[in-house]
Amino acid sequence: MKTHLSISKTIFILLVLLVQSFISLAQDATATAAAAAPAAAPAEATSTLFNGGFLLLMSTIILLMVVIVILGRIVRTLIEEDTYETARKMKAGKITGILLLLMSLSTASFAQDAAAPAAAAPSMIFGMDTSLFWIMMGVMVFEFITVMVLVYILYTFLLRKGLIQPMGSILPKWLQFNTMMGNDIPLEKDAELLTDHDYDGIQELDNGMPPMLKYIFVITIVFAVYYWVDYHVMKASPLQIEEYQAQLEQGAADKAAYLLKAGASVDENTATLLTDATALSTGEKIYATNCVACHGDKGQGGVGPNFTDNYWIHGGDIKSLFKTIKYGVPEKGMRSWQSEIKPGDIQAVASYILKNMTGTNVAGGKAPQGNLFVPGSDSAAAAKPATDSAAAAPAMDSVKAK
Repeated sequence: MKTHLSISKTIFILLVLLVQSFISLAQDATATAAAAAPAAAPAEATSTLFNGGFLLLMSTIILLMVVIVILGRIVRTLIEEDTYETARKMKAGKITGILLLLMSLSTASFAQDAAAPAAAAPSMIFGMDTSLFWIMMGVMVFEFITVMVLVYILYTFLLRKGLIQPMGSILPKWLQFNTMMGNDIPLEKDAELLTDHDYDGIQELDNGMPPMLKYIFVITIVFAVYYWVDYHVMKASPLQIEEYQAQLEQGAADKAAYLLKAGASVDENTATLLTDATALSTGEKIYATNCVACHGDKGQGGVGPNFTDNYWIHGGDIKSLFKTIKYGVPEKGMRSWQSEIKPGDIQAVASYILKNMTGTNVAGGKAPQGNLFVPGSDSAAAAKPATDSAAAAPAMDSVKAK
């Protein structure tokens, strides 16, 4: 009796620990999702504890645990001491140990996931964190196997005691194992099945295909009909090529969203003049790294044109300057920077030049080149390249963006 109470207490404690563990994991998953979710979409970080999928899995896990407890008590009550001792050791030892190990591993695994930086929203299955979902599924599978083992022990005991009939005698003949495998013909009747094929004394029996294989063959035919109706007639489910195309489209959409966020979707048609300090500071760093060699530290010009006056060879608006930096002017020695500077950074350095240099007219600047550009006018479209010798200077690895 004391042993029974001890095992019951152990199982009860395991059940409490299991529920507490999953509640803790669910709270961690909610916190992780809330940290990764954008501020504009707080609905995505809803509590996992109130998620329908989580509640369903949690209820199933608890139900299976209760079934294990009930079956365990029945097994302990019915079988004799030796079998009981084996079952007790298996249940109280192996099952308890594995459950504890599973819970500890799952908790540690999820804790590592939760500790990882939330750079992006975690992947979800049925509204649950993927790690939590698969941990709970693993526990459910383990509990189901445990239930099957206990049922088998109980069935074996009752069968040995003659309290129930063998399962095969209850089932119809066509569902019995020997019939399914084609072994239902007595050995005495083998002579009736012998064929006239004789190979060095080895004779062949005229056995038919095992019924189980026939059933499988029929099932494949039924499935083929279902597949044809579902995929080709009603077209309710996508074909593999359609799934592939959908994934490609989703990948392209995700890439476009990422590039938009990173500023890579900016081009000469969408570039705008930036005025915030962060963007101008970024542009200043890019200018100091790539442009000073040809245009001077203050934009006064050198090998390249002067940025501090209001004269421009290829247009002085943000879109024209962006285009010049991006594609370059090879015939005048201006290289293309689109392979080395991201579009967002090209927009930043162009904005820095226009906001912090143009119109300052620093002393010692290079003579004006090109046409006078008046902001807000159409002079950029009418500007013509200058023909003086300074514009045709040798090529240098810098931004000659005029």
